[in-house]
Amino acid sequence: MRAIPAEVLASAPRLFWDVDPATLDPARHEEFIVGRVLVEGDWPAVRALRREMGDARLAAFVRHAGRRRLDRRTLRFLEAVLDLPAQSCETTSSTNPSAPLFVP
Repeated sequence: MRAIPAEVLASAPRLFWDVDPATLDPARHEEFIVGRVLVEGDWPAVRALRREMGDARLAAFVRHAGRRRLDRRTLRFLEAVLDLPAQSCETTSSTNPSAPLFVP
């Protein structure tokens, strides 16, 4: 990422409550920034991030760091929007094949 979009910076106090936004380097902290904006950001911030990064780089982020940085709902949404194959769903209910949520 070349720069943090203005719409993201406008939401910085809410998005980056635990760090000083002035210390964020868009290139060095890209994974952190993108994950925070996609999960916690409002629609203008997400759209600005998409314009800044482009769909190809956003898809690369989802494939590389999606499971670590995104909640399930956001991950599934981005997979649909970016036309990516769904990653296998993890279940914490059971690994028993007879359980209704078991995915082999």
